[in-house]
Amino acid sequence: MGKRMGILVGILFVLLGFLMIFNLSGNYFWTITLLVLGLVFEFGFFGKSTGNFIAGGILTTIGMLFLLCCIFGFSILTRLWPIFVVAPGVGLLQGYVFSKRKGMLISSIIIFAVAVLLFQVSFYKATYLRIVLGIILISVGILLALPRKK
Repeated sequence: MGKRMGILVGILFVLLGFLMIFNLSGNYFWTITLLVLGLVFEFGFFGKSTGNFIAGGILTTIGMLFLLCCIFGFSILTRLWPIFVVAPGVGLLQGYVFSKRKGMLISSIIIFAVAVLLFQVSFYKATYLRIVLGIILISVGILLALPRKK
């Protein structure tokens, strides 16, 4: 077993020990495992490549979401489910910072824009968000219907 893999296994054993000592739910173990695995990718234990940053961003984001769910209850997913869409955007944004490929930046911006719309749908019961979403849809519809100048 390599030095880096030993560090990873050691971290997981320490977390499992804390879970046993403090009698925490097993839900914490798998969420913390996701979070630690994401951070392992982030800090380059498996090498420094763009793919590792993308995987690390996705796993870290989803691990933090599930950790919040374990703390506050999984009912918060009724409002926070768009974070599943945000996670690849975070990974692509980190990949862009590492590689400077413009396609990754454009992809992450599109994903974040879709996530913003999904968050608005998620919080649709709030009147002001319904009004804002309606104004955005009307504006986009008008812009699409206008003839294009050449």
